[in-house]
Amino acid sequence: MTVINLNLDKKFDNVKLDREVVAGGKTYHLVFNDEMYQKIADLQIAEASLLDQLDKRKEEFVDKMNVTQRQEFMRDSLDKALKNLEESLDKILGKGEGQRLYKCYGESTYLLGRVAEELIKLNDQINGDQELNYERKKQVVRDHYTKGHGKKRG
Repeated sequence: MTVINLNLDKKFDNVKLDREVVAGGKTYHLVFNDEMYQKIADLQIAEASLLDQLDKRKEEFVDKMNVTQRQEFMRDSLDKALKNLEESLDKILGKGEGQRLYKCYGESTYLLGRVAEELIKLNDQINGDQELNYERKKQVVRDHYTKGHGKKRG
């Protein structure tokens, strides 16, 4: 009987989920684990839902609203986007951080959205890096068995 030893601690030792992120002059220590993944997913869902609502009202905006209604619609949409961003960043970075960053970045919803976008990219990169490392290891094993042992069965 052959005993196979597998040290999972060693296998996952190089996986680093924690990052330091600086935003608005403050350093945040974030861990991109399942909890963070869910918070980032919630942020993306909230923003996608808002965009979907805007898209559904596009025809009404163009064909049926007067100037005053359009202005109010745009203000309401911007307010909703800001509220979503602030609430999501509060969940990700800590209570009150969405509002603090909004003020820090000149009360720009656009810049606050860019902060959120960078956190999403970082989350994707970390998860992508882990997937890429796994794929590299699989390729090394494949190469070992296909190139390293050139004998063909026959």
